[in-house]
Amino acid sequence: MTPGQHGVSAQAPVQLVYVVDLHRLTHTAGFEEPGLHDPEVQKSYYFTDTGLIAGNVHLFAASQGLAAWFHNCDRARLAAPLGLGPDQRALFAQSVGYPSEGAG
Repeated sequence: MTPGQHGVSAQAPVQLVYVVDLHRLTHTAGFEEPGLHDPEVQKSYYFTDTGLIAGNVHLFAASQGLAAWFHNCDRARLAAPLGLGPDQRALFAQSVGYPSEGAG
């Protein structure tokens, strides 16, 4: 369970935390694209990437008979335990585990 998160089933043994590394985004060959200098455009890229990855996790979980839940997390409280640097931000979390009895 991510810090401060309530209602997450204890049957979810995997907690994925999606983190953006802004340094990697701004120090890449693609940074010459004019839009990438705008922080709002940068957000659209990393939020889109996170959504695509989370969607793939959901598809895999479903194919294996597992449950997945994409949710907010306590971003501020996760920074220290994850050892995030000044250019890194926790964005969202995703729990993956076994469906509850009777779910479906």
